[in-house]
Amino acid sequence: MKNLKDIIGIIFISLTLGTALGYASISKEKTNNSEAEKFLIDKKDKDNNIVKIALLLDTSNSMDGLINQAKAQLWDIVNQFSYAKCGNGHRPGLQIALYQYGNDGLSSKEGYIQQVIGFSSDLDEISEKLFSLSTNGGEEYCGEVIQTSLRQLDWGKNPDNLKMILIT
Repeated sequence: MKNLKDIIGIIFISLTLGTALGYASISKEKTNNSEAEKFLIDKKDKDNNIVKIALLLDTSNSMDGLINQAKAQLWDIVNQFSYAKCGNGHRPGLQIALYQYGNDGLSSKEGYIQQVIGFSSDLDEISEKLFSLSTNGGEEYCGEVIQTSLRQLDWGKNPDNLKMILIT
């Protein structure tokens, strides 16, 4: 039960961090783009709200015995968001990215981090890749995988989109 509380705590911390980083990037975008540029960039996205979630899964040996539970809980969160609705009653698009980190089988040059799949709406493929991951030794560089996902993924320019990172 303690491990479940730890995982839930990590998820809430990552939600808070993801929200804060999203607001920071929005503020930066607002100062870097003129109003005309911002209108052109966001016009297409404003009509289609999107929920973007990056799943960052620790596949080091510290997750032995917990990996299946963590994957199931992450997938439950994804499923909940698939039923979400906007204020106008429409369902937003859902895009999920998946990273694994801390696994000795991953490149040390990449910080033991691997982007398994970039943002995708194909929930079947995402599920297949998520549930195929397994643990193997390793070092956990949580900050590194968060920074890598922020740098590598196309989070978009629409400030109305929900952008989150879930890390276990």
